[in-house]
Amino acid sequence: MSTDPSTSPTAEAGNTLEALTCPHGPTDTEPSPLHTEAVSDEAAPASSPKCLTRADWVRIAIFGIPYASFFLLDIIPTSIFPASWNATLVNVILDSIFLVMALAFFGREVLSAFSYLRRRPIRKIALLCGLWLLTTMAQGAIRLSIYGPNPPVAHNQQGVVSALSDSTLGLTFAFFVAIGMPLVEEVFYRHILIGKLSLYAPTWLLGSISAFLFAYMHCHEWQDMTMYLPVGIILTLVYIKSGKNIAYSWMYHALNNSIMVAVIFLAPTLPQSA
Repeated sequence: MSTDPSTSPTAEAGNTLEALTCPHGPTDTEPSPLHTEAVSDEAAPASSPKCLTRADWVRIAIFGIPYASFFLLDIIPTSIFPASWNATLVNVILDSIFLVMALAFFGREVLSAFSYLRRRPIRKIALLCGLWLLTTMAQGAIRLSIYGPNPPVAHNQQGVVSALSDSTLGLTFAFFVAIGMPLVEEVFYRHILIGKLSLYAPTWLLGSISAFLFAYMHCHEWQDMTMYLPVGIILTLVYIKSGKNIAYSWMYHALNNSIMVAVIFLAPTLPQSA
């Protein structure tokens, strides 16, 4: 009696596992696009694969779970580090670890996303600068209307200022604030929460969660939301409207943080009003 391999229990189990892993079902049954269809490089999301593999889930878990444990859930306290280490040193070490992980697991996807700038790069960069200016003005107007001319300084902002004044690690910390951690945060809040998981949930829902969690991570008091929630919303919109392009959202994030670091460094040298 002959048997058909396509109907064997092993084959059926494989098909079932593939269907569970990919919500769109087995990839070999998907119709190929028509040859007459023009596919734009800009329209294709740089960070949204058609199907998440086991390797994708492993990368997401190894990077995402520790990140959420340290920065969102506070499950792992910083007291695990030696008491002789100050807060700046602890932050630099943590930032270094997560930056290396982000580059190791998602660096290739980040680099490929810069192809978004091949067409009209000056226009796209100018758009980010204009958007940053509008967002900063909106932030100032919101905080001015709520708190008056002397709004409170966010606790996170105070910590950044204190760390940047460290005579030993101040410049190293400045690099992570301006360049390194924006990449780490974009990988987690945009590339993973939206780009990867949008295969399983609506983009608008994941975008809302991403913006809120980003703001929540930076807030020590709920009043700080007026400062960080607008930034989280803009970063989410930049990411989605660019076709889920992590390079573009990272550029905006790095621009915002770099200007903040520059202002902090220049503040002592600026003329003080009488």
